[in-house]
Amino acid sequence: MIIKAMKKENTSDWFDFFDNRAFSDHQDWKGCYCTGPFMPRLKDYDSKSPIRKEYAKWLIENGVMKGYLAYENGKVIGWCNVNIKSALPKYNDFSDKSENVISIACFMVQKEYRRKGIAQKLLKRIIKDAQGKGIKIIEAYPRIKAQTEYGNFHGAYSMYEKNGFVSEKINGVEIVRKYL
Repeated sequence: MIIKAMKKENTSDWFDFFDNRAFSDHQDWKGCYCTGPFMPRLKDYDSKSPIRKEYAKWLIENGVMKGYLAYENGKVIGWCNVNIKSALPKYNDFSDKSENVISIACFMVQKEYRRKGIAQKLLKRIIKDAQGKGIKIIEAYPRIKAQTEYGNFHGAYSMYEKNGFVSEKINGVEIVRKYL
């Protein structure tokens, strides 16, 4: 497996994943394109289109959407949406907005590859790269009592615990943080 940072050059790989494999077992979420953390829509996005795929394309083309892609045999099999906290409007209502805080918004792993450590490998890469960039805090929003794979779209709470994240409650919101 190879992990690559999201760049304009792998946009078509990302869309292939989201269009064809990411939600093959959960059609209700098929149109999300991982834009939830960027809601409300950014002021610079001037389209009135309600289509999330168009918004995702704009976010990627403008270098706003960031994250990591997991590849197997040349195809994307996993994704993690991770960015500087201040770039994600959904998470700006609570906690520190410092540029030294990154937020892990979500993980998506193709059904056939789940429970094989893909999210764990993505998380390890996030931690490694954050340390190299001088990031002080990695923050995530797992559902502690998630009952389903899709309930764990923020990443499994146990995965964060195993990687040294600690639970905190900030402005009434349960989060986990890793201090680097």
